Amino acid sequence: MSVAAWVRDDRGTAGVEAAIAVVALLLVMWFVVGALRVTNTGGDVDAAARAGARAAASAYDHGRASAAAGTVVSAMLADRGVACQQLSVGVSGDLDPGGVVAVDVSCTVDLSDVVLAGFGSRTMSGRGVEHVDVVRGGGR
Repeated sequence: MSVAAWVRDDRGTAGVEAAIAVVALLLVMWFVVGALRVTNTGGDVDAAARAGARAAASAYDHGRASAAAGTVVSAMLADRGVACQQLSVGVSGDLDPGGVVAVDVSCTVDLSDVVLAGFGSRTMSGRGVEHVDVVRGGGR
């Protein structure tokens, strides 16, 4: 085969190579976007759990503590743009002054908009622990 024939047969390969490179770059971009969404959502759930623990530590009984933590967690997640398909907020611990209150948050997030990266929906969980103030804290 002459050099001229080889050059003519090689036409159009740059376009195919460019198309393959673009597809590969798009897949990498979708994966990075999905990974960032998972990481950011996990941080948002952790921050909401800590804020819920602070709200629960200022309550005087477990009923008020659960209500305060649930309200704060829901508001904080909504404010940060996290839409939980399923949200669970649990409060445990001792509300007496000097005690320790823990808030566990579980949030199932739909990540189907980054489904090309294979993320689907994920359940994020966070835990916030707060000491009840000895002077102003809950208790009786």
